[in-house]
Amino acid sequence: MPEYSGSNRIIIAPAVLLCLLCFSSCVSAAPTYAPTEGKNPLPVYFTFPGGEECDKVLWTFGDGNTSSALTTDHTYHSLGMYYPTCQCELPGANISYTYDYVYVIPWSSSIRDSVTGGKPSQVRVNRSSENLGAESLKKQAEGLAAIGEMKHAADAYADLQKTSDLDYDTLTTYGDVLTGLGRLSEAEVVFKEALATNETAPVMKKLADVLFSLGKTSEAIDVMNQTLILSPQDAAAYGTYAGFLQKAGKTTEALDAYNQSFRLSDNQPQLWSEYAGILTSIGRIEQAAGAYEHAINLGSSGSDVWNSYSRVLQKLGRKDEAQRAKEQAMNTYTPISSSMFGSNDNIPTCGIGSLC
Repeated sequence: MPEYSGSNRIIIAPAVLLCLLCFSSCVSAAPTYAPTEGKNPLPVYFTFPGGEECDKVLWTFGDGNTSSALTTDHTYHSLGMYYPTCQCELPGANISYTYDYVYVIPWSSSIRDSVTGGKPSQVRVNRSSENLGAESLKKQAEGLAAIGEMKHAADAYADLQKTSDLDYDTLTTYGDVLTGLGRLSEAEVVFKEALATNETAPVMKKLADVLFSLGKTSEAIDVMNQTLILSPQDAAAYGTYAGFLQKAGKTTEALDAYNQSFRLSDNQPQLWSEYAGILTSIGRIEQAAGAYEHAINLGSSGSDVWNSYSRVLQKLGRKDEAQRAKEQAMNTYTPISSSMFGSNDNIPTCGIGSLC
């Protein structure tokens, strides 16, 4: 394991980070089912993550049967194609999902693949805030966010803010929704409103990220300073900030931040890999090799890490180790699956009409 280098002091310097935080894009809350096809009789599992926030959920299976459960099994007993739907009811809102099909066949493999699989092929949202009180409107906003309908959730939060003062938790969630939508200027305002009610490190970190993304460097630095003061034992805060400094070209300060993060928590394989990359870029090859080795020992994997490690070993003249790392990179490489291209031309492994 490489020795820590650099001072214990974190120098907060200007940095510009162009990144959109992931909230809505990381949410996968739509109702889904699996499998989409199979041999008769075909049991299918239906589930609706986030659906617990709905007042009512209704699955229709396309064969005359229905269910109001969030997760349920349904078995199809007749050959053919069935078209499920799902609905979520919230105060003042109805969200409906339609799907390609469930294909019940007499053989084990399908003639074709569904384009969307068990994910919705179409989503319709009907939403209104008319005649809704603050509590109902808040439930609508929270429900829409829970099921991943972020644009409509943002509209609901905006309507809610017109009717009442929002508390810290509600403002924070609203800010997350706006950030995930890329509406960063609005998110900045909302996070600042949240901090005015309760000054906490987690929301400060979110605000700092938004400010960096907006190019408001000086203000972002001030916020990050306050964040680190409030959370001096937060390894992730130092790790994140190290990334800011690295992207801004502040190499010395970035190394200080990485080292402070490691002192607080050594078990951060991804961070060790990033740290190794910086060391490589400034010619500290021996230390970079140790950092990559430590990252791998902690669980970092993937062809990129092994390839980087191999290049560093090659520079050090450790050719046998470099070759083994290269081979490991090849072993961990994951090729793009042909199914990602949505082919509809798959041929069944059994002939049509066979009963395999």
